[in-house]
Amino acid sequence: MDFGMPTLMEFQSITENCALARRLGLDFVELNMNLPYCTIDALRETDLPSLAKKHHLYFTIHADENLFFCDFNRHVADAHLSTMLETIKLCKSSDIPLVNFHMSSGVYFSLPDGKHYLFDAYPDHYKQRLNAFRDACEKAAGSQVALCIENTGLNQGFILKGMEFLLASPAFHLTWDIGHDYSAGNIDSPFILSHPDRLLHMHIHGAMGKKNHLSLSGSELDWHEQLRIGDPKRAVIEVKTSQFLKESVSVLRRSIGGA
Repeated sequence: MDFGMPTLMEFQSITENCALARRLGLDFVELNMNLPYCTIDALRETDLPSLAKKHHLYFTIHADENLFFCDFNRHVADAHLSTMLETIKLCKSSDIPLVNFHMSSGVYFSLPDGKHYLFDAYPDHYKQRLNAFRDACEKAAGSQVALCIENTGLNQGFILKGMEFLLASPAFHLTWDIGHDYSAGNIDSPFILSHPDRLLHMHIHGAMGKKNHLSLSGSELDWHEQLRIGDPKRAVIEVKTSQFLKESVSVLRRSIGGA
């Protein structure tokens, strides 16, 4: 299993992240496209294959968390689909094997009896946009780039149906973020573990109650067991500071005999 790190907010360049990953003996860096130096335009201007070779690692991509490819406004939805297609194109030209992305729950109306999600109220539109997204991404990715849907503790029925719909395509897979799952009361794991053949990627980090993205040391979450159950090809140690990352790598090495 390969272990990697996320791009950290405390750094100002991909190179700084790569240097830390190399010092810690990690296999890859997951580039977060929400950061200004990891936007699609910034990544196009970076020689990612040369940077990977120099630091003896590879990259995966964490797509922009604002992706909203099922929006009712066609222009908004098309812009977000285009962003994903350009990301896939970048991956293919830069030998990046995987894009991780979130499913959006969309807009909701707060009515007297609770929240009512528009995607739930208009299922035909939701499925139509998902179908366009799935077909275009499958054609673009082929067998070269895996598109991994990450759980975020969102248990709306329409999201689970949407994930099932996307998984009908061989281009789509799953990312199990064990911290998100734990802090949401383990609502995601039943779906994920019912598709073991599609689980390709994991995000591992410590969690204490509703707090997650903590160091693996002193975590309430039994990440050892989750990692054993998931057994993916690769896992990001998705903590948010270099200090937490160093602690977590140390704990991981002691626990599994060398990451």
